Amino acid sequence: MPIALSDLKMERLWMMAAKIDPRTKIVLVLCLTSMVLVVENLAFVVGIGIISIACALLMGVQLLALIRRYQRILILLLTLSFVQSIFTPGPKVLFEVFGIPLLTEKGLEMGIKTFVRMLVILTSGVIMSTSNYRETIQGLIQWKVPYKIAFMTALSLRFIPIFTEEFQDSMVALQLKGIDFRKIPFGKKTQIYVYLITPIILSSLKHAEEIAIAMESRAFGAYQNRVEYLVLRLKGYDYGVMIAAVLLSISYMWAALMV
Repeated sequence: MPIALSDLKMERLWMMAAKIDPRTKIVLVLCLTSMVLVVENLAFVVGIGIISIACALLMGVQLLALIRRYQRILILLLTLSFVQSIFTPGPKVLFEVFGIPLLTEKGLEMGIKTFVRMLVILTSGVIMSTSNYRETIQGLIQWKVPYKIAFMTALSLRFIPIFTEEFQDSMVALQLKGIDFRKIPFGKKTQIYVYLITPIILSSLKHAEEIAIAMESRAFGAYQNRVEYLVLRLKGYDYGVMIAAVLLSISYMWAALMV
């Protein structure tokens, strides 16, 4: 019985999250990304990462779906963070080989910060993906943002899952060729991930080119004035979430700078 009540409450919460205006989610994402870029204290940066994941869950993103999104890209993020930590010098050496410092306390801290910041950016994209991209465009237009800029912004959010899918396809292709990542040393595994970045970026650019051709064939931007059938209206809880997000983010950044 308690489990059923808990599931019912979560379902109601997700239904309410689905009704949240995309502009509210934009404000929330701007607050999260601003905090994680401004704050330098390690503990506060990690706290922002936890808050971003909590916000994604409250916005209706299921935990299993969130884990699946991060499963493949997480390794790439860890690799980039590890490289960042190695090439950042510092006074306190944690690991060295033949007197050559490979890992410092400052480097490790920078690696963790880099990882959390990229994680928050990915989570922000997941939060925005809970809204229909057409509603996101309309929300930006009602904020007097030019339609072309609004369309490009919404389109860039759609490229995040495409990038993740391309990475997963590349990993599957390597596994079908008989490459067992569990038996590969960490150094060679890092090289493989670095080699995968180039074809993934090229594939994303190909997708962008195809979308540009499709837009030109439909005379995108031929008319300056557009008529919108969809009109969004902010509710009371939208204003509440936006005001709370802005005030809490300012308070959080102020507390982090005062430490």
